[in-house]
Amino acid sequence: MKVKDVYRPWVVAADADERLTTAAARMQDEQVGSLVVTTGGRFAGIVTERDLLRMVAEGADPEVATVADYMTTEPAPVGLDADLHQVAATMFELGCRHLPVVAAGQVVGMVSIRDLIGSVIRMA
Repeated sequence: MKVKDVYRPWVVAADADERLTTAAARMQDEQVGSLVVTTGGRFAGIVTERDLLRMVAEGADPEVATVADYMTTEPAPVGLDADLHQVAATMFELGCRHLPVVAAGQVVGMVSIRDLIGSVIRMA
């Protein structure tokens, strides 16, 4: 199977200078575990539930801290035709649960460990 068979083909984004409270609320409202981060309309990274947890553990104020302060820069993007086994291996190697999906140089969605597990369940 390929990424195009399982990924979520929409982008929920946050601007790098947004406060983390705003980003966390968007994640909850949209029921996603990560947001694509943009700076000046360009892809800059992702912010995940784990990044928010790190902020809390460090005692930062989410009304002051920005997405840029805690985002993951340069996450490993995957293409629509990437094999799911390779995607799973990449997630395992990097210790992450979300990877941006790119097509023609643009982020077109996100693939998560939940998407991969769902594909295994559907195949069974």
